Amino acid sequence: MMPPLLVLLDIEKAGRRMRLWLPLFLVWLLLLPLVLVLLPFAILALAVIGLRPFHAIGVLFGAIAALKGTVIEITRPRAAVSIRIV
Repeated sequence: MMPPLLVLLDIEKAGRRMRLWLPLFLVWLLLLPLVLVLLPFAILALAVIGLRPFHAIGVLFGAIAALKGTVIEITRPRAAVSIRIV
């Protein structure tokens, strides 16, 4: 399982089309230090409330990895937006 690395954003308005590539791997790199600092506190909090901490963290990672392949399309009479998570 690998988290999504890229978001493709396609915006069409008034006959003009704009495509953006948003690199999620940079977001993951920026969040990594914060996650490493907060991880012990999250493990402790999950253990205190009676959840299996490593199982819960694995489920969260699986949910993030499952976002890969998601397509969201919004169409209006004057504009359209398409978001693809790759």
